[in-house]
Amino acid sequence: MFLRLCLCIVGILSSSAAFCSHHKSDRIEFVILITSYNNEKWCIGNVESCLNQKYPYFTVYYINDCSTDRTGELVERYVASRGMKKKCKIIHNPTRRLQCANFYSAISTFDPKKVVVVVDGDDRLPHPYVLQRLAEVYSDKSVWTTYGNYKVDPPILSSYCAPFPAEVLQKNAFRKYQWVATHIKTFYAALFHHIKTEDLFYKGNFFPMAADIAIRFPMLEMASRGHIKFIDEVLYIYNVANSINEFKVNRDFARECEMYIRAMPPYEPLEALF
Repeated sequence: MFLRLCLCIVGILSSSAAFCSHHKSDRIEFVILITSYNNEKWCIGNVESCLNQKYPYFTVYYINDCSTDRTGELVERYVASRGMKKKCKIIHNPTRRLQCANFYSAISTFDPKKVVVVVDGDDRLPHPYVLQRLAEVYSDKSVWTTYGNYKVDPPILSSYCAPFPAEVLQKNAFRKYQWVATHIKTFYAALFHHIKTEDLFYKGNFFPMAADIAIRFPMLEMASRGHIKFIDEVLYIYNVANSINEFKVNRDFARECEMYIRAMPPYEPLEALF
């Protein structure tokens, strides 16, 4: 009887260990990627909204892109005060690299099975359950990338995120359609790893503007056979008060970069991601 009881307990413990191991391998792990330049007015709210996420399986990768204000200092001090240095890796670029180059240098090093959540350095997440919601979405293994939806702060504009029409998906015609796949942008790092490095270049350098669509068009095309998820609920606060937003600094050049990207040949859909 005692022997049977011991064997039963061992069996239960073995089953529990196997379940935990399986559960760990299946769980969604996030990397919140923040690229930031001269955002001392907004950097604390930005980082705080990310570190306050209740979902436990995430890290923050913060790139201070050679800011000339106190952005780097303020973020370092805040992360240290929260005891979050292990949770938040901070990179201080010695020279300005711009967003596309920063995306490449960071995401190229990420585990392909991590889900990347892109947050600009002056924006923020609206509540502590954003990652929890995204984890629910990514529990569907057919999902490789998500987008939408956001609110603007101050509220002078409205979101233009929307699902792609079936025809766009079927014809892989994202580059011919209006841009609707914006914040919040998330994707498996593996999807980014499939992008050809040369397709992120413009006149010999990484795209100086329009980095979001430079990486997003290829990913949407590769994921177009049922692997894209539009999330209608608001999971992002987009700051339009910043005077150095791309659309304010040089709208014409940003448009030039966009048109160059749109003219590039589309990627073929992937049969499998991993």
